[in-house]
Amino acid sequence: MSIHHSIVRYLAQSPLPLSELKNVTQVSLPTMRRAIQELSDARWVSIVGQAEANGGRPAMLFGLDDGYYLVIGVHLQLPGMRLITTDLSGVIVDELKAFEENVPTPGEAIDAIMGYVTQMREKFPAREILGAGIASPGYIDLATGDILSIGRVLSWELFPICRTLQAMLGAPVTIANDVDCMALAEFQNRGLEQENSQIYVGFDEGVKTSFFIEGKLYESSLRNTGLISGRLLHVDDAALQGRIDEWLTLTGVNRLFAEAVNRLTPAERLPYAPILAEGNPRRRFRLILEYDNGEYPLCRDLMDNVITVFSAAIAVVILQIQPDLTVIGGLFNSMPVERFADMERAVRNHLPSILQHRAIIRQGVVASRHSAALGATYHFLQKYVPII
Repeated sequence: MSIHHSIVRYLAQSPLPLSELKNVTQVSLPTMRRAIQELSDARWVSIVGQAEANGGRPAMLFGLDDGYYLVIGVHLQLPGMRLITTDLSGVIVDELKAFEENVPTPGEAIDAIMGYVTQMREKFPAREILGAGIASPGYIDLATGDILSIGRVLSWELFPICRTLQAMLGAPVTIANDVDCMALAEFQNRGLEQENSQIYVGFDEGVKTSFFIEGKLYESSLRNTGLISGRLLHVDDAALQGRIDEWLTLTGVNRLFAEAVNRLTPAERLPYAPILAEGNPRRRFRLILEYDNGEYPLCRDLMDNVITVFSAAIAVVILQIQPDLTVIGGLFNSMPVERFADMERAVRNHLPSILQHRAIIRQGVVASRHSAALGATYHFLQKYVPII
């Protein structure tokens, strides 16, 4: 890794004074000064403040320069697609929701991304787009960045998305699993402890766990590590066990909710009409969370079942990995605090007593509608090597 790449990766976490940059990169002070000057001349780095003084003159804090470069972030939600533009610090300067509830073909997705890039170049003519980071579900070839398969969308098989976009964009393109990208956004917000092991359990269309070992994201050759399968999970409730694969997916949970409402009398269905009228599956799930109280018993019952199933799945992962921190996020970011406490309690009840007391479990905080696309831009910057 070049000294310039190392500096950018560290400053992407937080601003640092020259002395700390020297220590973490293990280069001489003259080498560090020269590299900082080169990055500053290239519009990558700037002075962003002063460090706390300890009796002497406060040191200058260096951070990423937010005024020139831009990165495109893409979340292939399928259905739907979200595109954002960020500066180097991850501040979103533009966003677009495309295709709504439709599943685009690979060609349509490429056209939409390139159309968005053209819009951004027109909107920010004085700034340079470094490239694009993609967050995708499914299996991805680590070496080529090709999408191998997405289980719920058969038309997205063996598609060389990175190579296609890179040729059209004339700039680098990276790709990572969408839940891994959510995790990157979450831990970027929290500050990733480099010496600790942390896991992120994300619920979007399905559920997946991301692993950070000593602060580094673990990626397998298919970039889909941490999948949670209903076939390998047991819950005590026979009715839940019989449809457990549905309880572990957003589509399945929405379908189970609709079935429960349809079993009611016409009068009993009326309070749930606004939820069923919402066609977007993610927004419908957030409405169920919002209505999860004593006045809407079906929402309460549904979320009780979700907690039963997901707490068992999360407990298995915690027992296997025994991380220093577990963050539960994705759509669960919108879960009311008191219901998340129920989820946490249910997870702990599955664990041996020593882990019940030692496990640290937190709710995700990054807005889920942006988190995957934002994490894709962080992943891009981790991989991108500045050309100086």
